[in-house]
Amino acid sequence: MSREVPEALRTHRNSRVLAFSANLSAHSDITQAFGEALKLLGDVQRHGSRPTSHGCEIASTGGTIFSFAYGMNAVAFRLDDRMKVRALASGAEAIPECGPEWVTFTLFRDDWPRVDLEFAARKAYVSARE
Repeated sequence: MSREVPEALRTHRNSRVLAFSANLSAHSDITQAFGEALKLLGDVQRHGSRPTSHGCEIASTGGTIFSFAYGMNAVAFRLDDRMKVRALASGAEAIPECGPEWVTFTLFRDDWPRVDLEFAARKAYVSARE
């Protein structure tokens, strides 16, 4: 994983998510779950939001950021309209600061079923590749 976001990702399409995530951090438990969810995907690059080891983790493909892990228990995804509706019905929350296609899931909740990170990551990855 690269510790810094490369210039190639500093585009208009990614600008809102980069601004939102710039000062966020991520707990090692959440980055581990994030990494496992991305493992089976194809062309994925992982980056840190800050040069230090404490930034959140960002995933991109083909120049588009499609997911990031942050805080103690959150993973965000860029989803198409159909999958965003399903995600919101499954307990996700919108992140309008990142753009209309972004949602976040809270992991490790004892009052909610386990989030299927692999499914959400795959759908976000496919959407970013289209």
